[in-house]
Amino acid sequence: MASIDNTGTLSPMKAGAGISKTRVGGSRLGLAVLVAFIVILLFHVTNLLSSYTDYVGPDNDDAMRLVEVRDFLAGQGWYDLMQYRLGPAPGTLMHWSRFIDLPIAALITFFSLFMSPRMAEATALFVWPVSLSLPVLYFIGLGARRIGGERAMWAAIPMAALFVLQVHRFEPGGIDHHNAQMALIAIVAAALVDPLHRASSYALAALAAAIALAVGAETTPLLGVAAVIVAARWAVLGPSYRAAACSFGLFFALLTGAAYVATVPKTLYSAVTCDNLSFGFLVLTVYGGFALFCAAGLASRAPIALRFVILACIGLGAAGLTLTVMPQCLQNPLAGLDPLLKEIWLDRVAEAQPILSQAKLHPATVGGFYFVGFIAMVVSAWRVKMGDRVGVHLVLLVLLTAAWAISLIQVRAATFPQMLSILPLSVLIAELHTISRRDPDSVIAGLPFAVMTLASIPAFWFVAGFLVSEAVGNEKATQFAAAGDKIAACTKEANLEQLNRLPKGMIAAPSNMGSPILRFTGHSVLSAPYHRDPNGMLVVLQAGLAAPEKAEAILGNVGTDYVAFCPGDGELKELAQRAPDGFAAALLKDRPPAFLKDVTPSGATNLKVYRLVR
Repeated sequence: MASIDNTGTLSPMKAGAGISKTRVGGSRLGLAVLVAFIVILLFHVTNLLSSYTDYVGPDNDDAMRLVEVRDFLAGQGWYDLMQYRLGPAPGTLMHWSRFIDLPIAALITFFSLFMSPRMAEATALFVWPVSLSLPVLYFIGLGARRIGGERAMWAAIPMAALFVLQVHRFEPGGIDHHNAQMALIAIVAAALVDPLHRASSYALAALAAAIALAVGAETTPLLGVAAVIVAARWAVLGPSYRAAACSFGLFFALLTGAAYVATVPKTLYSAVTCDNLSFGFLVLTVYGGFALFCAAGLASRAPIALRFVILACIGLGAAGLTLTVMPQCLQNPLAGLDPLLKEIWLDRVAEAQPILSQAKLHPATVGGFYFVGFIAMVVSAWRVKMGDRVGVHLVLLVLLTAAWAISLIQVRAATFPQMLSILPLSVLIAELHTISRRDPDSVIAGLPFAVMTLASIPAFWFVAGFLVSEAVGNEKATQFAAAGDKIAACTKEANLEQLNRLPKGMIAAPSNMGSPILRFTGHSVLSAPYHRDPNGMLVVLQAGLAAPEKAEAILGNVGTDYVAFCPGDGELKELAQRAPDGFAAALLKDRPPAFLKDVTPSGATNLKVYRLVR
């Protein structure tokens, strides 16, 4: 198969022409990104005008992030990440980063100069997630161009646009940090496929990696794989990779340290937590970064065998540090949760399911989540076997395999291999398009191009899966959707704002109601779906399972003022099934115990609220 020349390689005989070509390519990349972004923007504006429901995304994390940003704007300190209205007193220390709060708060502040507070908030929540599609489009396009030239770039950017439109994290209102993490990983990937191994590319990758580490721990395994790739390529390439390895190692260590100082309060400097940037990750990153910097700076001209020995020693040191400083982080950070929380909450979080559970619960979605990444892995492996741009495709194969393996454990990580798959697949699609154009009248010549283009789009597999699901019958899913609509209506602003008629107090409610209550009211909540609030969630679950007379003491001991719920809530139904004579069952049967007084606001729909009588 014909391959496309790498436009990043300059010929010594025609350096001027090469520079000119690079500049032209850069302008075309910018133009393509601009056009794709305008299409995305028009799509969201049209969708907003035709089917507006809420300016905050549907995910609990979107509402909770807004609560955090509001607290920040109201004067809560930069280093103070306590959610004082979440969980039993004194509140819940969250693990989210101010690096995401800051730009959202800045946008709200800016728009507040000429808009009402509500419109300023809504506009900021439109601008932030949609604008994050720009770095994804640009760096995926740049990475594709570095691998397969401009034709690959022109294939990659439409694919990236479709990816952005498919992933709800980039929709207006999506202010959780996962969209920023995807943009940062796109930057890292584009740097790793730079054919010239420029120090500037790797410094940018280090900056993106440090920010990603500070934003959230979800990308830590992928960042670790990227660091190993840089180290291994130095061991293989030696002097030609010296500047790249030195740049990445030095800046990753320094910038992670800077991010640590910028986001971690001094009182927590020695704390080791596994769900955010903490002392353990700092030590490991600073050690690894400086070790790579020193090794590349001093031993790049050493024999390859010696370079691998040095690398092995660095790896052993990193393993020893991990076992010494943060051994608990070698397991799932949620492994220590109470079994009751795992069974009733964690095992029912859709985005946290492994592939087998996903296949059992939602078989129609498996193709969309996993097939494109697998195809990209096969294509990359085939390129390596055929000796076609082995180095870069080996990098992509390792990155894709790591990202895909992580997605097998938690389906929410599937967006990373979906995004990274664009790089090798766009190159193949561009080549197949070139072949098809040689005989434009032949259907057979164009068939591989058409098939591969469709197969490279996750949305195609989602649609195919749902069509198959509809064909074989989907009555159970329809029933779940109807029940979900009722719960969604119960937690809307018009309904929950009725709670503001009641004196402020602590509300015991199912966990999925926690974030909306915090967003729409001034009340506190015991429970919201976050592993940093295990005590609050356990109180609600234990009270629901307990006999009514015992539930009174459980709730009273943590200062509960109200009990609120939507009658169709799945968590409440699960508790009632487990304990038919328990507190939750009594509420669902509309037989509240004597210590509760019905204070449901008259304007509330499908919502029940009781006050504890003391």
